[in-house]
Amino acid sequence: MLISCNTPVYENFESFETNSWHTDSVITFNYTITDTISKYDLSLSIRHSVDYEYQNLFLFVESETKDTVEIMLADKSGKWNGSGISDIRELNYTFQTSKIFDKKGAYNIKFEQAMRYGSEEKIQHLENITDIGLIILKHND
Repeated sequence: MLISCNTPVYENFESFETNSWHTDSVITFNYTITDTISKYDLSLSIRHSVDYEYQNLFLFVESETKDTVEIMLADKSGKWNGSGISDIRELNYTFQTSKIFDKKGAYNIKFEQAMRYGSEEKIQHLENITDIGLIILKHND
């Protein structure tokens, strides 16, 4: 088995003190890129409790463009896709691979929870989400 020991170019986590992500809370990660030749993989790390009520997590993602992503935290039978011990699970979701940055300098990326349920326009407090993190690694060819 080959395991990559690639040190992250950037890694940071934001914690939700009450384990609840409010719909108005936009998480912004600011990072700097100094190498415009290398390719990068950008991943989101989601930590949640096993008490999380849903199978998935919808997020609005904004950087150079805006997008909506769906992250499957559990399979159809309810088995968590992430790993962990005790009641916390962590799932890494790569949302961009082989990205080349056009210029050196400061960048940011924003994440906003976009969960809806039934007739609710939005879930005001998404319970049992503990942390969200951004990890940027140099792409291994």
